[in-house]
Amino acid sequence: MKIAIISGASSGIGLELAKLLDNDSLDELWLIARNTDKLSKLNTELKTEVRLLTLDLLNEKSFDEIKDLLNQLKPEIKYLICSAGVGFNGSLESLTEKQISQTIALNCSSLSILNRISLNYLTEGSRIINISSGAAFTPQPYFSVYAASKAYVNSFSRAIGQELKSRKIYVTAVCPGPVDTPFFSSLDGVKEYKKKFLILPNKVAIGALKASQRKKKIYTPTISMKLVHLASKLMPTSLILKFYKN
Repeated sequence: MKIAIISGASSGIGLELAKLLDNDSLDELWLIARNTDKLSKLNTELKTEVRLLTLDLLNEKSFDEIKDLLNQLKPEIKYLICSAGVGFNGSLESLTEKQISQTIALNCSSLSILNRISLNYLTEGSRIINISSGAAFTPQPYFSVYAASKAYVNSFSRAIGQELKSRKIYVTAVCPGPVDTPFFSSLDGVKEYKKKFLILPNKVAIGALKASQRKKKIYTPTISMKLVHLASKLMPTSLILKFYKN
């Protein structure tokens, strides 16, 4: 049985990737999210057999359920897509301890664990797509924990991509800028200029799949983020930080 596992499948990029993988010669789509209603609605729109996993990846027991299913059914995971994430903007002083721990737990720990428990079920030609962010390229004052967590995703993805190279399993970290999703709209005090760079999640998803097929390690969907990525390589971090203001 060939499957795709998609976390954060109820909205945004994860939802769009689920739609794109529908009818992709897969036997099942395993969709992970907390919102049962949204998952159920998506299920009605897909032709591929869907396994709905209403799970909170901040709860360690959720991984036990996924591991049990994998052990029981022993599928081939052709796509592992980690799209679940969370972030809070504002100064470090303004963030609560819970917000900080949730950001690191979901964006870093849960993503890593989902990658780990999938390893034995990935086969030659399988793809891992970890949704990162353009925020990963440089430290971001007033978005510090989120940006740091996404820098982790990039580093982690590059490292395991090298580890899995001999098995011909390919890992892509997707690094968009602002995406027109519920996540972006939920952020408080977003700078107006960032709204001018919004990209639709469907465009990110289409590009991410193409980048994965091309075995790209880092994918940046827009010219603006490509320039940010380039600047992060050419300019000292201390100089880049001067552009950030409260």
